[in-house]
Amino acid sequence: MGRGRWPADTEAAIRSAYRALGERLHRGDPDVAVRSSATAGDLPEASFAGRHESYLNVRGEDAVLRARRRCYASLFTDRAITSRRVNGTDHLRVALSVGVQAMVRTDLGGAGVMFEAQPGPES
Repeated sequence: MGRGRWPADTEAAIRSAYRALGERLHRGDPDVAVRSSATAGDLPEASFAGRHESYLNVRGEDAVLRARRRCYASLFTDRAITSRRVNGTDHLRVALSVGVQAMVRTDLGGAGVMFEAQPGPES
């Protein structure tokens, strides 16, 4: 992966948010999911779900920073570029966010994902 560096204030904010999550969970270095979500992920005429990278069981500030960088870089993988070309989507008009979520221990309970077709203002 590239050698790009985060701007200092961005890196500090990511590190601080990860530490705060650990404090809320009462765990020093919590396992997290680092998940990408693009503006063109699910359109009525085309779905790009799964075109960008997400990582599970990431632990530690440095690992979170690496996973986030890899998520953003996945905007320009062969798979993502080809999908946008096929669907006529401008490469530079796709925005991507990267969320960090606590992992759920499925061996102790249940886990799942829910999507809304048209989320309302309360979402």
